[in-house]
Amino acid sequence: MTRRTDRALILSVAGVAAAFFALNCLTPFYGDDYSYMFTYAAGAPKLRIETLGELYLSQLNHYRVMNGRAIVHTLVQLLLMPDGKLLFNVCNTLVFAALGLAVCRAARGTLKGLRPLPLLAAYALIWLCSPGFGQSCLWLTGSVNYMWTALAALAFLLPYRSDGPGAGRVWLRAPGMFLLGVLAGWSGENACIAAAAGVVLLLARRALLGLGFRAWMWTGLAGFLAGAAALFLSPAQSLRAEHMGGLGGLGTWIGRIPSVSYHALLNLWLPLAVGAVLLALSIAGSRGQGFMSWLKRYSAAAVWFCSSLVSAYCMCAAPYFPDRAWFASVVFAAATLLAAYDALPEPRRPRRAVLRAAAAAACAVCVLTYAAAAVDINASRAAVLERGESVLAQKEEGVSDVLAAGVTGRTRWNCFTAEPDITSDPAAWQNAALALYYGVGSVNLIQ
Repeated sequence: MTRRTDRALILSVAGVAAAFFALNCLTPFYGDDYSYMFTYAAGAPKLRIETLGELYLSQLNHYRVMNGRAIVHTLVQLLLMPDGKLLFNVCNTLVFAALGLAVCRAARGTLKGLRPLPLLAAYALIWLCSPGFGQSCLWLTGSVNYMWTALAALAFLLPYRSDGPGAGRVWLRAPGMFLLGVLAGWSGENACIAAAAGVVLLLARRALLGLGFRAWMWTGLAGFLAGAAALFLSPAQSLRAEHMGGLGGLGTWIGRIPSVSYHALLNLWLPLAVGAVLLALSIAGSRGQGFMSWLKRYSAAAVWFCSSLVSAYCMCAAPYFPDRAWFASVVFAAATLLAAYDALPEPRRPRRAVLRAAAAAACAVCVLTYAAAAVDINASRAAVLERGESVLAQKEEGVSDVLAAGVTGRTRWNCFTAEPDITSDPAAWQNAALALYYGVGSVNLIQ
């Protein structure tokens, strides 16, 4: 790789990171953020978490009564401590930047020889195809729950994707993969299940290709199983399902397939359709090759395709499938497209003029949507600030049951678009959390 390409890659990542960071800074607290600022400790008053001891007690009870994502929500509550928003903005930007690189490595098996265009394509696919980008990537609680866990799942799978023995010292690799497996397993439910499908398929791929197995592969798998058990067998997991209407039975899950399929086509059509076309061109251009050659060339795209679908269809067992939960499916779908392109024989690849035209069109769409997103998010931020000033003014006047305006959004890149941040019921959890934040008796929606 030339120095010019190196500089172009660095500038590409820096430019995307700067644009993402700006939107992250504009995005205010929303919904669950206000709840997670306060302790879940049993028998303790709802106080703002300010010490690690309070955080530990909060998460201890959270694991028993709320849900099993202990690692994820420990990070959430840590970042929601006073003065933690700037730290989150920086960390979240680094995670997004790393995610694009991880998608490229998943597609190609290595980052050596990576050029700016595939990397920018990875970021563009995530930006354009995520139906709840604002809630999945910019909202504090949502991004840790969905974007960070998608990266953890993909990072866990990358060493299994490698066609080599794996880099690093053996005595470090085995325990390191165990810890990475725990993080991937003890993450988000559908990201965990997608990673489970991915690791099984990647191990089968290694077996078919005769690549052999290493000790770190089994310690990683052991860590993953331990993390998944901690997630799904938590005392709160069954309580959470009951509160949301229950998981239902096989008939209920089958009945949800048409809805999931419709939204899969709606959300994933671009990466999966383009990936399918590229794969068809690739197969047409490689007739006469043996099974092993085909397996090595196309198996990575097939693994990521299956992982994307598993991440979506496992949600048939969930009573609620919000747009933000599609994020892991989008990430694996993006890896599918790039892997299919990487498998395309050189003579079958589009000409440079075609690629440049496609890149220019994608760039224009991203720039226009980014501008619309920035305006929309900034408007919601201004509304949140105005509401805060109004609530504090009422509080100073001695009003306990304050009036507050609801905040909404218009685009998928705004976390306020999907669901209202407060409701007409002052006893609703959203209103109660906002009342705790401002230290008032209740928050009532202005009708």
